[in-house]
Amino acid sequence: MSTATLFDRDRVQHLEDLVDRPRRLRGSQLLWIDVDRATEEDAERIGDAFGLDAGTRACLASSEGRAIFNDCGRYIHVTTYAPDEDQEGELIALECVVSEHWVLTGHDRPIPVLEEFSERVSGSGDTGSLDGPGFLAALLEWVLGSYSAAFERIEQRLEESDVQAMRGDGEAKRDIERLIKMRTEVGNLRRALTAHRSALVSLTHPELEALGDHDSGRQFQSLLQRFEATVQEARDAREAIVGSFDVLIARDGHRTNQIMKVLTLTSVILLPGALLAGVMGMNFKVGLFDEARLFWLVVAVIVLIAPITIGAAKRRNWI
Repeated sequence: MSTATLFDRDRVQHLEDLVDRPRRLRGSQLLWIDVDRATEEDAERIGDAFGLDAGTRACLASSEGRAIFNDCGRYIHVTTYAPDEDQEGELIALECVVSEHWVLTGHDRPIPVLEEFSERVSGSGDTGSLDGPGFLAALLEWVLGSYSAAFERIEQRLEESDVQAMRGDGEAKRDIERLIKMRTEVGNLRRALTAHRSALVSLTHPELEALGDHDSGRQFQSLLQRFEATVQEARDAREAIVGSFDVLIARDGHRTNQIMKVLTLTSVILLPGALLAGVMGMNFKVGLFDEARLFWLVVAVIVLIAPITIGAAKRRNWI
């Protein structure tokens, strides 16, 4: 069942049924109806009561999967998509139909901003400044804030990944796959965010019939600036992922350098011995080879080359 709330300055009235609403809303009154999308009949009944067109009724019953802005003369219809805090990469669809004195909302899952808004305005205090433009501005402010929070969570995951990579932990293939997943997530969020640009730009126009006044124009102009800042956060998150990839490449390069250092040191240790063994093994009649004890001397020299080479490398901080 849909919920209906009537605000009139410091008075808040929860209506049991839509028929209990005032036939004419005037002054400081604002009627907020949260549509129950479980049944199409509810959306149709509300559409008939407020004279909504067919497209708006269809969106109230089920969202179409894209951001929408329609100026229908008597009211404005806005469809927004916000990231879900509980499920990474998922978007929550929210329909909002706004006139000067009434607001209709429709959604499939609980919306934190609507719950917070309901608690705030249902408490004590003067709610006379509450109107349609203020409601829509609060809604869009929450939408932009949810994108900022999503990018913040991604950057936090990137920081944890960078620290793990700098410590040399983890597996390269798994870490790269994780970065690819986050890069795809940022791209999807950025495209969903930029789809709201046309709606926010249109809301800044003072010629809107339903919300056309100077105060609301300034309010939505501020939201447009916030939107551009949020888009920049998306670009920053994308660059941060590229930076994390560079950290992974640097980590693998460091590992390669360590391997090459070990191989080079091993070659330096074994090469002199191999050279001595090769020289001493040449098949020439030299009196030197008649002395059997010289064989053991050569073996001792070959064995001593290893600690001497390692000691010299440590003194020069090569290892």
